[in-house]
Amino acid sequence: MRRLPITVFLTLFLAACSSTHTLETRVTKENYRTVTLAAETQHQADEPYRVWGDDASDFLFNAQDGSTPLKVQGDRLNILALSGGGANGAFGAGIINGLYDSQQLQDYTVITGISAGSLIAPFVFVGGDEIPRLKEVMLGINDKMILGKRNLLNTLIKDAFTNGEQMFEFIEQVYTPEMIEQIALQHQAGRRLFIGTTHFDSEELVVWNLGRIAESHLPNKVHLIHQILAASSSIPGVFPPQFIEVEDQNERLEELHVDGGLTVQMFFEVVNIDYHKLNQALGLSEAPQVHVIRNGMLKMPYKSIEDRGVQLLRRSLSSMTIQQAKGDLYRMLYFSEMSGLDLEFAYIDDEFDAPKATKDMFDFEYMQALYQYGYDKVSKDELWTTEVP
Repeated sequence: MRRLPITVFLTLFLAACSSTHTLETRVTKENYRTVTLAAETQHQADEPYRVWGDDASDFLFNAQDGSTPLKVQGDRLNILALSGGGANGAFGAGIINGLYDSQQLQDYTVITGISAGSLIAPFVFVGGDEIPRLKEVMLGINDKMILGKRNLLNTLIKDAFTNGEQMFEFIEQVYTPEMIEQIALQHQAGRRLFIGTTHFDSEELVVWNLGRIAESHLPNKVHLIHQILAASSSIPGVFPPQFIEVEDQNERLEELHVDGGLTVQMFFEVVNIDYHKLNQALGLSEAPQVHVIRNGMLKMPYKSIEDRGVQLLRRSLSSMTIQQAKGDLYRMLYFSEMSGLDLEFAYIDDEFDAPKATKDMFDFEYMQALYQYGYDKVSKDELWTTEVP
């Protein structure tokens, strides 16, 4: 009888920690590539809502009549790739606003985003008055706003350090149904917005055609877009994953999606695109221009670290992310050279050393300094480069 209270407590504790997302409702190794979105009524000829990172199709070019759904304002096809980076997304926001204020912001036909880049990309895609709002949104992010209740024990017994509710509410408040309608209109005007997430069970990149979803008749399209943006920017262990409903032979299943940065830090090669054919379809002669904004460094600054586990782990993870980003950049440079594209990129120099006022992930003073740093790179004409450090 003396053990009964402990037994009851443990039973209630484990019940409270249990998840409704069980493996029985998860997609499997056999069907994860063939499932469809819940309530999807898409026909084979329609542009896909999403593709896998290694998809060999080319839905942006019709080989039968030599046409493309893309449209270009001007005499060049412009592409923008925005990387991950967490709080370093303030750097990208500074660049975008600097280009906008100086009337240098290109009319990008294709925009891609991963993680922090996925939060910036919709603003650039919609453009206009949304660009100045980008500064307010990115510099307004703080730990309390998106982390909410934190519990280190949750990383052991649940799916994340936080419950993710504040993060999702932030996404809902920023990317309103009205903004999503503007995304749909831009898609119909011949532009494309692609957001990357990681399909966690397979550890593969999924590229979401956000404009196609925005213009669709999917009954849950607003919530789905919020899930995609939350998943792309949700660091595993810190934020919970997003469980996206899919169907397989009328059976409801779930996919687990997390930070796109687990697979790639940045990308623009969405499908098997032949840019020469795209240029012909668009009646263009000048090579397409690719701009890449790396919201982070490409070289670790020299720094002596005390022999302590957490500090060593933090620096090791930062180094791994930088090396991954550099590898992604080399891949894109190689692809661009082979495809006849002009690629330029911007990044945070390793000499940037603005101090943090707090230990917060989203320290306001640090983010403000990063924003100004990106903004000033534009005004000083020091933004784009082709040299990897």
